[in-house]
Amino acid sequence: MNLLNRLKSITAALACLGGLCAASSVPAQEVWPNRTVRIVVPFPAGGASTDGMARAFAQELAKELKTSVIVENRPGGGTSVGTLAVKMQPADGHTLLFQSDGLFNAKLTTPQLAYEPSEFEIISPLAQTNYAFIVPANRGWEQLENLRGLDRELDVGTLGIGVSSYSILAARMTKHLQIKHRMVPYKGGVDGVKAVMAGEIDGYFATVGLTQTVMSSSKVRVLAYTGSPDRTSFFPGVKTFYELGMTDMVFNSYYGLAVRADTPDKIKSALAGAVHKVVDSDAMKAARQRLHLEDYRGSTEDYRRDVVRMFKQYEAAASDGGKATQ
Repeated sequence: MNLLNRLKSITAALACLGGLCAASSVPAQEVWPNRTVRIVVPFPAGGASTDGMARAFAQELAKELKTSVIVENRPGGGTSVGTLAVKMQPADGHTLLFQSDGLFNAKLTTPQLAYEPSEFEIISPLAQTNYAFIVPANRGWEQLENLRGLDRELDVGTLGIGVSSYSILAARMTKHLQIKHRMVPYKGGVDGVKAVMAGEIDGYFATVGLTQTVMSSSKVRVLAYTGSPDRTSFFPGVKTFYELGMTDMVFNSYYGLAVRADTPDKIKSALAGAVHKVVDSDAMKAARQRLHLEDYRGSTEDYRRDVVRMFKQYEAAASDGGKATQ
C-alpha cells in the first residue's frame, strides 16, 4: 500500500474516532459490563511503564465499574499479537486494547497483518512519556558527544522489527552524530535495558519510568533524553537532546485505550464516560507520578490527532527506508 492509500486508511480511522463508523454488527446489551473486563497489553509483564500504567488503570477502572478488570499481557510481533487478540474477541466492550504507537507501525512493517487501524477506536489518552538514551557505563562514554566519529556501527535496541519510535530516534541521533547504527530487536523495554546492563548492546531508548528503575545502577549511564524545554525534568543534571542542538529529537510516546470500532455506540459511550472519570482521578494522577509518566495535556480529539501525526512520521520513515525523518 502506498503512502496516499495508507493516509486514506488513517483518515478512515479518524472518522471512526469521531463517531462516524458504520453501525455495529453486535447488538447493544441491556447491561454493560456484565462480566470481567480485560485490558490486553501488547508488551511483557513487569518493569516497563506500559505494564505499570495498565495495571494501575485496571485497578481504578474496576472500582468505577464495580466489576473485575484484569490485565492480559500479549507481547510479540511489534504489538501485533496483542492487537490481533483484541480483534478476535467480540465487539462488546469487554476486551480493551492498551494502545501505543505500535498499533499503527506494526501494520506498516507487516502490511499483511489481519487488521486495519480503522478497526479500532481510541477511547481516551492515559499518559505520555519521553525517552532517555542509556548506554553501558563500561563503554567510557560520559556524554553524547563522545559517540561522534565512532568507527563502527552503534548497536541500539528496539522493540520488535521495522519502523518504530526506537528506530526513528536512533536514525535521527546517529545522523546528528555522523555515525552508523544497527537495530537489535527485543520483545520489551525491560529486555532492552537488561541488554544494556549486560553490555550486549551499545544503547537503548528507554521510557522515563523504566530509566528511573536503573538510575542508581553503576552499569548504566544516561546521556540525554527527548524532553521539551517547557516540561519538568525527570533527570536533574541530564540535558535534553534539544539542549544539545538536536531539535528534532523532542519526542513523546503516547499511551491510550482503544476498543473495537464496531462496538455498539451505547457501550462505547458508557466506556468513555467511565474511562475519562478514572483518568482524571487523583488516584491516576498519583499513579502517573509514581510511574514517572506525564499527564496528556489535551482532549481525546487532540490525542487522536497526535496519534495520526505520529503515524505520518512512521509512514515517512518507512518510505525512506528507515532513515531519519522529522
